[in-house]
This record gives sequence, C-alpha cells and structure tokens, in this order.
Amino acid sequence: MELGSRDEYSLAIRYQPMAGESVKSFLLRLAKVNACSFKELATFLGINARDKTKFTPGSPSEQQVYESLVKALNVSHKGLHERLRTPEMKELWVPNVKGTSEMKIRGVRLCVSCLSESLYHRQAWQHAMYCVCPKHNEQLIEVCPNCDLVLEIETCIGGRCSHCASAVAGWQTCSVDIPTWQQQVLQGSESRTLLVVLLKMAMIAVRPTDLFPSDIRVSDMRINELKTLMDKAWVLLHSGSARTALKEALLLRWSGVAEVFGDALPLTLYRESQQLALGSALSGTIELVPSVFDTKARMLEIVKSTKRFALRLEGEKTSELIQESQLLWQLGGVKPRALKQLKEAGIFTQVNPDSARKDALFRLEDVAAKVSELETSESVIDGYVPYEELVPSACKFIVGLDEGNVLVDIFKQDLPAFLLITKTGTTIDQLFVDREAFYRKYHESEMFKHQTIPVTYLPSFFGTKMPNVEVLLATKFTRDIIDFNSLEDGFHIPTHYLKQIHDDFLILNKWAHTHKKSKTKCLCVLKSAKLEPLVRVNEKNCTSFEIYPKSAEQILFDRYDELAPNYTGKKKRRTK
Repeated sequence: MELGSRDEYSLAIRYQPMAGESVKSFLLRLAKVNACSFKELATFLGINARDKTKFTPGSPSEQQVYESLVKALNVSHKGLHERLRTPEMKELWVPNVKGTSEMKIRGVRLCVSCLSESLYHRQAWQHAMYCVCPKHNEQLIEVCPNCDLVLEIETCIGGRCSHCASAVAGWQTCSVDIPTWQQQVLQGSESRTLLVVLLKMAMIAVRPTDLFPSDIRVSDMRINELKTLMDKAWVLLHSGSARTALKEALLLRWSGVAEVFGDALPLTLYRESQQLALGSALSGTIELVPSVFDTKARMLEIVKSTKRFALRLEGEKTSELIQESQLLWQLGGVKPRALKQLKEAGIFTQVNPDSARKDALFRLEDVAAKVSELETSESVIDGYVPYEELVPSACKFIVGLDEGNVLVDIFKQDLPAFLLITKTGTTIDQLFVDREAFYRKYHESEMFKHQTIPVTYLPSFFGTKMPNVEVLLATKFTRDIIDFNSLEDGFHIPTHYLKQIHDDFLILNKWAHTHKKSKTKCLCVLKSAKLEPLVRVNEKNCTSFEIYPKSAEQILFDRYDELAPNYTGKKKRRTK
C-alpha cells in the first residue's frame, strides 16, 4: 500500500497500518503521532467516535471509516482493505452475510507473545472463534493477570494495563493446543457454512436437555465458556455416540410426557442435532448436565429472547417450558387464534402472559395433564369421525364457528370426543369427534338470534368464498329477497333475510357437506330430474355455487342412492 500525494484532506503525519491491524487500533496510533486525541481525529475524519458499529469488522458502517481513511492517507480503498484484512479474515467478515459481523466480541482479547513482538491490536483477535493464537499456540487473554480487570485496546498500543500499569512483557503465557473447530472455521469463505452449523449446534449444546434451542450472544462469551461450549458442539456434530447419549438423556428426562405425546416433542433437540450432524466417525461423548456458565446470572447475560424469559420465570426448571410454536405443532397445526381461545378459556395457561407471542411459554407437563384428561380408545367408535375430516371444513359452513370454540368444548368435555391411542401423530391426528353430537351442538339457528351479521360471515353462511358471495349479492335472485336500499350500511345484513333463504331454498354446497354427500353426484341427480338452479356462480379460484328450490331436497333424498357409489357424472369437454 503506497501513500499518495497530499491534498487538503490529508493528515499532517501519515503512515501505513500494520498487517491485520484493527481499525480502532490504527486510529489510536494515528492520533498519537498526530498529537491529537482520538475524538479530535474522529471529528477530522467525519466519523462518530462513540458509534461502536463503525469499528465492527464486516459491518456496513465500517466502510464509512475506510472511505474517510482513504482520503486522509491518500491511498486506494483496495490497498487499505488488503492491508487491514489478513487473508484468513478477509472472507470471514463480509457485510450482510450471516456468521460474519455478529462474531465480533464486545471485549478486548490479546496474545501476550504477539504484543511482545509488536505493539498493536490485531483484527483477528476480535473474532469470537479466535481463542488460541496459531502462531504461538497460546490462549488469548481478556483480563489483566495482575489486577483481573477487563483489558482495553490501549493496552495493546502502550504495552501496559490501563488499570494497574503492569507491563504486558512481564505477563505469564500458557501454551495450549489449537482447537480443531477453530482451525476449521477460520479458513475463509469455504468455512462460513461450517461456522453457521457449529453455532446452531452450540445452541443445542448449551442446554441439551431442554425442549427448544437456546439463542446465545456468542460475542459476549468469555474464552473459557466459548471453548467449553464449542468443544461440546463439535463433538455433537461429528460423534454418533454423543448424539445417541443426548437422545437417551432426553427420553429419560421426559419419560412421563412421552406417554401422552409420544417422543416427537421431547426429542426436538436430538432431531435438530441429527439434521445438523456432519458425521459419526468421531469417538467419545460429552457431559450433558454441567453448564458452561458459572452461575444462573451469567447465563442470563448470554441467552437471548424466549430462553431468557424461561430462565427468569422458572429458574432451574426452565427445561419444562415450551414455546407457543411448539405447542401449536404438538396439537397438530392448531391456528394461533384457536390457541388464544384455549388460553382465554383457561385450558392452557401461559406462564409469561405479558410477553410477545413469539416469546409465549407454556409448561409442558401442564399441557400433557390437560390432554390426558380426554377419553381414550384403542379402536374407532361407531359414529365418531376424525377431527381433521369434520371440524375444519364444518367451520367454513357454520356461521360464527371456528376451531377454537370446538376445541374448548372438547377439552371441557362438552362435546363427545376421544383420542385413538393406536394411531400415531399429533393430538389432533388422534382426535375423533361424535359427528351427530357435533351437528346437534353447532347449527345455524344460533345466528338467527341476532338482528344483523357482518358481511364477512356470509361465506360461511353460503358455504363458498367471498368472490362468489360478492357476485351473488349483485344477482336479481338476491336483490328480490334483500332490500339493500333499506339497509343502514352495506356491511351488515339483517338475519331475517338470510333465514328466508335458509328456509325457502336449498344451498347445495352446505346441504352436501351437512349430509356428507358428494356434491358432484347431487348435481347429477338434479340434472337428471331436469331441475335447474335458481342461481349459479363460479368466479375465478372458487368452486361452483348453486341455489335450488326447496323441492330439490326431496329429490336428493329420493334419488341420490340410485347412482353407483363411484359415479362422478359424464365429463364433457369445455368449450370457450
């Protein structure tokens, strides 16, 4: 890197940075030779000295510092970048690439032997995974061995501790082997994928007997904590026996819950570790129980988000808590709205009700206790049908009914249901509901107790999608029944108009669903009887929708069974 000719933007004294030097270290040394403070130099360069992101390798803000230095030193951007970035670091700190900029540690680390050779702060020391100096096989330090206070970057430039003034040259060193994971993840662009996988496995290894991973602040971890955690994560990535030990520990820990739910949820972390695994050749296992942190308070400083809520709420019993997304999955894809109704009804209790939904937590054993209260059977009982075959589709045809209402009634045992324990899958997969009791309990008559209903309820009433409903409301058939001119607004429909349609006509979609008949066969029966619909609508992305005279119902009762069970009608080629 060559310094160019001076101009009005140049510093009084210019010189090149050391190879691989951190940006802040270079700025501090540059301020010293120009006889000014770091703040004064930052002001001259047009940067905010207090903005830490300016000195974070790989961050977009760092590029602003580079551009300012290019003008002040009269050098090329490429030359400055190649000087400050060592070859192994160049591809590990790329703006907006996951696994790069967030790996900068918040504190200061240093290699005593490196500083004995040359006093400046190396950029590589800022990388969280850079724990052992590969040149001297020496573990980096992050506190002064004399006063035990955290190091500052000025120590690397002045050669003395900023707190006790002890000389770096007199500090003792300790020779250690370079961890295999450090060698592998600090090799450039080809190791970025490995770094991301290792970090994901570390989220499992930090609390391996929990029900969901722990998101962690790697940049805040101490060297000994990080080394212990990454050693565990590396073994889990490459040892089949270690993952088997994890599986056995989880099954032992959650044996009671597995009897209710099966082992799918308790083995969440094992399943994720298997997906992340890079092999099984490495021998040995890991200690699952000891924590990598000295105290619970220290763990609270490192874990983030949902797990932090769990630790604050449950302390040592945090592993009993599951996330809302896990509960929805365990119940079989229940929608968040339905879960909200279950919570409001007191079926499930959220242990942190004031948190955001993504951080909502539930005690798994309490959930299992509620599920175990349901009736069970080893075989299907006559008159009962799978929940998934009945309820979701019925909610589309019964105004004001949704799955949350049904599930609340099931858990309160107000609707006959049972779990088929011989069937595998989630709770909803195993759930069977009494069909006749369902239709006795949920029907349209409840709707007619209200004077008006919102237009948004009409798709359920007519059993079709909103585009079909919008066209239907504009037809002469509907206009002859509903006096839209007398309505106070167009968003609420008087229920007496809808009751007239319900009583005097046959809505084919709803009739076929309620009587568990094939709509195609119903259309064939009515066509053979030469009965045409009063109105037919078939908008784009919607199935056809028909309304017939009430007499059509008796025709269907009389002639439906005359058709062959697999009769689908004659297919005709459509003409444009």
